Amino acid sequence: MTLEPLFGWIPVVIVVVAAAAALTRSASWLLGRGGEPGSRAAWWRRAVLCCVLVLLLAGPSLPTHEKVTVSNVEIFLVVDRTGSMAAEDWAGGPDAGGGVRLDGVKQDLTAIKDAYPSASFSILALDSTAARELPLTTDLDAVSSWIDSLSQEVTDRSSGSSLERALPLLTSSLDSAAGATPENARLVYILSDGEATDDGAGAAEASAAGLSWSALGPLVDGGAVLGYGTPEGGRMREFTGWGQTTDQPYIQDPATGQDAVSVPDTALLETVAQDLGITYLQRTGGPDDAPTSAFTDQDVDAVLSDGRQRRRARQYLTWPLGLTAAGLLLWEAVALARADLGLRDLSRATAAAVRKGGRP
Repeated sequence: MTLEPLFGWIPVVIVVVAAAAALTRSASWLLGRGGEPGSRAAWWRRAVLCCVLVLLLAGPSLPTHEKVTVSNVEIFLVVDRTGSMAAEDWAGGPDAGGGVRLDGVKQDLTAIKDAYPSASFSILALDSTAARELPLTTDLDAVSSWIDSLSQEVTDRSSGSSLERALPLLTSSLDSAAGATPENARLVYILSDGEATDDGAGAAEASAAGLSWSALGPLVDGGAVLGYGTPEGGRMREFTGWGQTTDQPYIQDPATGQDAVSVPDTALLETVAQDLGITYLQRTGGPDDAPTSAFTDQDVDAVLSDGRQRRRARQYLTWPLGLTAAGLLLWEAVALARADLGLRDLSRATAAAVRKGGRP
């Protein structure tokens, strides 16, 4: 058994000092020779009551474990935030009341989060490099905050990218998760337009390292590749890292000197989905888009089963002390009531004697 104060040690110390001072002061006249016959019992009763209250505050407890039901689904979100994801062809673009591709990404990320409220989420962001921006966590507030703050990469820092740049980080993440919790189901969602702007550098590096999408297939239990953009493509505005992108000029195509137009690479996205063994859906924000349930309703048995996660807890042993304190308080109340009745009887007797002219 250990002590784990309910309100911290400071209140315990304060109560101990106050109780010791009160008992010491009352001992001089309750335990002295001039004390009444019941005074000694009253002092000891109050001393025991003080000790019980101090023990209650000190929180006697036994270390134990409690089981918490959690979903055994781990979801890895690979989010493309390169400049092309700011192309203005989502739901018709800003001029038609729509937006940019990242607006669609945010909507779909929110749908995935809401579909699996008990899952663990990890977010891998892709721009010129790939970075793990959120390790596996069940903190949905953290996931929501990341989604809300999602924006395209700063234009001046862009040096080209491709989906293959995410392969090393995604591979290591899935390998680690499979080793740590092999019984869990792992869903992978890739949200991108698939457009490569690094002249094949990312694909060459992945190939040299022996990495491929098909090699990841056995580690993936479900998910989807979600592509963004229309066949016509869209222009993209520059982003400086702050302020509104609507005030910025359009990104220029260095080959033509004209506004660059991003067109999604749907063939690559479909190939990635086939290699991973998951669904591929192209998203434009139009009426022909499949509902979000098409990629959130996963046919994975483990999604509906429960894992068990043990966590440390304490079982407080306060109820015996509470019963003891209640008994002592009841005893004290009865004693005070009897003393009050005795004082009243003595007062009445004294008053009667005074009226008769005798001595009290």
